[in-house]
This record gives sequence, structure tokens and C-alpha cells, in this order.
Amino acid sequence: MIENNRHRTTFALLLLVVILWGINVVMIKYLTNFFPPLALAPIRLLLATCLLVPAVISQYGIEKPPRTIWVPMAGVAFFGIFLHHITLSWGVAATSGTHAALILGLNPLLTILLASRLADEPLSWSKGVGVILGFSGVLLVVSGKVQGTATLIGDAVMFISMAAAVFGYIFVKKSTVQAAPLVVTAYTHMAASLSLVVFGFFVNPVWAYEGAWELWPLGVLLFSSLVNTALGALWWNMGIQRIGASKASLFQNVIPVTGVFASAVFLTEQLEWTHLVALGLVILGVSLGTGVIGWPWQQSQKVS
Repeated sequence: MIENNRHRTTFALLLLVVILWGINVVMIKYLTNFFPPLALAPIRLLLATCLLVPAVISQYGIEKPPRTIWVPMAGVAFFGIFLHHITLSWGVAATSGTHAALILGLNPLLTILLASRLADEPLSWSKGVGVILGFSGVLLVVSGKVQGTATLIGDAVMFISMAAAVFGYIFVKKSTVQAAPLVVTAYTHMAASLSLVVFGFFVNPVWAYEGAWELWPLGVLLFSSLVNTALGALWWNMGIQRIGASKASLFQNVIPVTGVFASAVFLTEQLEWTHLVALGLVILGVSLGTGVIGWPWQQSQKVS
């Protein structure tokens, strides 16, 4: 009973994270009007680090992670943060908010395949059906007309961003075996944000455009950095530690749906009936894949 309650809490936390991340795609696209894409990534990550590092020091002190997880943590920092956030900021600036969110929705398929190979997380029918249903929702929307300012290059960069995030999740699973999620999240964000700042000095002739420090852009930047990025990464890593990368990845299917609705609200991109059908497929896929609901021929399915 306690274990079931723990899983429900984890599922609720992961659901909150992916809703925030779906909205974050739209926020980042908005912020690229005020910051160059390769400047926005280090600024956001540095602000996130300023929240995470004091939090880990206050709870654990200056803790040195075991040497056995230094390589996995380096993988989290490079793939899951450095490369992912550079390509995310660049990609959303070069394609539509809708397409950016939808490409990120391919995440579960790749995560489940890699986790079965690299993280000893077994494949199962429930995960497979969950991926198929969620992916069907993604395809349903993608098969429609191109919306916004979508480009082939932008879509390709978003695919790289999605793949980098997946490799980061695998390394998170390996890292949190011997270290607390807060420790892993804070230290990897610190390493990645410093690297991004150094990288930014070489590629950015300017770091902000006119109006960047006005109240509304600044508020969006702080929310994106401190809530969506810092707290979102911490809660996501906690979820991966508890239920594994493959099950957690099923929640990624919520991102494109959230992103589509957020794009309709904030970017005035067209919302169609297919998006509502996609929402239903995603919810069903996540519910079956994680064991929240059982198969029709079963009375119940134990969440493992």
C-alpha cells in the first residue's frame, strides 16, 4: 500500500514536470525574441544552478560524489544538459512551437529502447503499447499541415536535442544509484552551466536584445530557469531514480500535447480537433505503460 502511494506521488510529480516542460518549449521560443539562442541556454542554466547549488549545500554540505559515478554524471552534464539545452534553444528558434513540442514527444520510444540495452530495464508489452499509443498521438498531429515557422533544419536540431536528453536520462539512472538526485542535479547543472557560459563567450557577439530586461521577459526567464529547469530537472531525476528511465519517459508524451495547447494560447498557432484526439491517446498510453490502469482482460496490474 505504501509502495503504491509512493508510485502515485511519483506519477503526479512527473506529470507536473512534463506539463511545465511542455509550456517551457513555448517560453523558450518567446525568449528567443529577446536573447540569442546560444546565449539563452547558458543564462537559463546559470540561473538554475544558482538555485540548485545552495539547496544541495544546505542539505548535504559540500559532498563529494563517489568516483564510480563521475563518468555517468559527466554524461548527464554533457548530453542531458549542455548539448540538450544548446540544441533546444537553437531548435525552438528555428522551427514552430508546435513542431518543437511534437519532436520532443518522440523521447519515450528512444528511451525505452536504450534503457533496455544500457540500463537493464526490461521491455514489456505495457511499455510497448504505451509508446505506440503515445507515438500515434504525435503522428496524428504531425501528419497535419505545418504550423507556425517550422523548418527542416529546426526540426533536425530539435531531434538532436531530444536524443541528447534521452542519453542524459540513462546516465541519470546510473548516477542516482549511489548519489541523491539533488546532488546529481546540482553538480551536473553547475558543470554544464559553466561550460555553457564559456561556450557563449566564443559564439555570442551580443547576449541580449532590446527589451530583454523588461518586467515580462524577465519574469518568463526567471520562471523558465528556476521552476521549469531547476525544479523540473530535480523532480524528473527523482522520478527516474524511483521508477526507472523507461517508465518515466512515457510521461514525455504529455509534452507535445501541452506544447500544442500552449502554442495555441501564447503563439496563436492553430488548434485542431486532432490535438484533442492526440491528448486522449497520450493519456491512455501513459496510463497503460506505467500500470496506472490495467489491461481489459486483467482485474489489476501491479506497478513494478
